[in-house]
Amino acid sequence: MNTRIRKAELNDTEAFIAIKNQLPISMVDGTTTKGGFLLGTDINTYRSFIENDYCLVAEVDTQVIGFGIILKDSTLRASEVWEKRSSADWFINLADYESQRLGYFEQLAFLKGHRKSVLILCYNLVKWVFEQGYETLFTTTVNKPILNLAAIPFIEAVDGIQAGNIDEFYPKIGQINSDIYLIEARTFLEKVKNLPLYPFFEANTLTFH
Repeated sequence: MNTRIRKAELNDTEAFIAIKNQLPISMVDGTTTKGGFLLGTDINTYRSFIENDYCLVAEVDTQVIGFGIILKDSTLRASEVWEKRSSADWFINLADYESQRLGYFEQLAFLKGHRKSVLILCYNLVKWVFEQGYETLFTTTVNKPILNLAAIPFIEAVDGIQAGNIDEFYPKIGQINSDIYLIEARTFLEKVKNLPLYPFFEANTLTFH
């Protein structure tokens, strides 16, 4: 079973929605719905991400099994995420980063059973963004109401650091607490070479134009 990583195309949006709809999340009323923490993302939003930001998909035998999205600097600064930055509890001096060219790891969604494909896609997506001149990449990982540790080992392996914490409230989901992490280009491109999986990553590296 060979996995192919490629740039997302507009006709991938229905597959994105299908994957999103398989991600369960518990609601404040005790029920469970589909969509995970990607509830607010519709086809038009995914089209915008594909057209304007950094988006890769993983597929097996032409079936899309996962995708990842990083927002470019201008999209990030126009987003709700940027507006909420003053509400976060920061462990860094945010002002040191605000003048940089920043990216935000917006979404990573995969069907179950494709761990290696997740790693390959993440490596290629982060590398792609940093090779475009970006200096720092931010992302968040949810602590409550569920604990999502999937990305932490990769973040720490490339010298990513916990940069802050934020409490948010979503009407359908309730209170959410997330850690904020950052990865810097100057350390990522060197640290990743020391990872045991680096030869595996290099064998599956894409070239983007």
